[in-house]
Amino acid sequence: MKVNWLWDTRLPETRVKKILKNEGDPRFYIYAEKLFSRVNNPHEAFRYVSRRTFRRTWPVIKQRVEKDAWAKPKVQFWQYIYEKETGNRIIFEERMSIAQQIKSLRVKMGYTQNEMAKKLGVIQQYISKLEAGRENLTIDTLKHVAEIFDKKLVIQLS
Repeated sequence: MKVNWLWDTRLPETRVKKILKNEGDPRFYIYAEKLFSRVNNPHEAFRYVSRRTFRRTWPVIKQRVEKDAWAKPKVQFWQYIYEKETGNRIIFEERMSIAQQIKSLRVKMGYTQNEMAKKLGVIQQYISKLEAGRENLTIDTLKHVAEIFDKKLVIQLS
């Protein structure tokens, strides 16, 4: 039986699993790209590609997935998983801290996500991702967020 994400391939799932267990296989990146551009469930994806292989190969897979405009939203999701998997917890924790501060300020100011999105000139889903720590914010965006809340942006390197 074919798995949903394999809808356009003639290979059976067992064969694809074998390919994805061997990153030396010339077809590995073809199927890894399909997997990570179509699946947004780590439990399911890691049935095909080990976590270790994912950590090692994600940067290349990411470049391939980014070329497909339809799959770009998946890149953010898997990048988030990659950061957690690689122990890049300092960046992850800093991003979460900023996300929580932004959400707290938004709620304190009485703004809905939709109202804040309009003020920033983005869609509500962006605010949702931002507050969940799934958005890698630029300094420009942080400055704009601070202005919305009538706050001063202070960045301190120590």
